[in-house]
Amino acid sequence: MASVIITPREGEVLKLIQDGLTTPQIAQQLSLSINTIESHRKKLYRKLGVSRVAEALKVAKNQGII
Repeated sequence: MASVIITPREGEVLKLIQDGLTTPQIAQQLSLSINTIESHRKKLYRKLGVSRVAEALKVAKNQGII
């Protein structure tokens, strides 16, 4: 599998997902809208080739992203 490249903001969102925060909590912590966080999440899932949080975290760990 090719190495996945994510933006710094996507990395922040992924880390907060890993920490167990919900989308509204992530939005509040990063001072962004819920829609923006959902957009980052969708982009992360697409880049990682997954459709669920658990899959995203597993692939990100395997890729050394988190």
